[in-house]
Amino acid sequence: MIKEKVLAITSIIAVIRDRQGKKKTIKTKNLITNAGDLHMAEKLAGDTPTVAFANCVLGTGSTAAAKDDDYSDMTPIAGSEKAPSAGYPKTNDDDGDNTGAAADICTWCYEWTTGDFNDGAVREGCITKATPSGSDALFNRWVWGAAFEKASDATMKLFVNVEITGA
Repeated sequence: MIKEKVLAITSIIAVIRDRQGKKKTIKTKNLITNAGDLHMAEKLAGDTPTVAFANCVLGTGSTAAAKDDDYSDMTPIAGSEKAPSAGYPKTNDDDGDNTGAAADICTWCYEWTTGDFNDGAVREGCITKATPSGSDALFNRWVWGAAFEKASDATMKLFVNVEITGA
């Protein structure tokens, strides 16, 4: 019997630009949840996914991500929910800010303008369904090593890169 392990490796890349155009890049890894595993299996099988994951929500929580996390494990920032940028998700992302892109990597991109939200303690994020609440499922969840600010005069672009590898 051949036994293989398949892994979903994901990188999170946040790019913040202040009003002078100065760029700050913050990277981390994240965890695909049990619901995210099911979503990928359903997509691979050509099934309609149980949950229509699309939107990103950012938060201020610092509890480590776990496979069984749901939306109740997030501490969401008001106004941070964002639908994917036009043309995403896609493979082989050609955006120069996405240093985690490749031909065999699926990328979601989310973009916040100066007026979308501001918070001095952005620390976590997830991809979930539109207008999540309660114990709604998450595709993934990540927690940055330290909180950072998305100021009212800054823009932010976030890349979620997912690579499926066999080991």
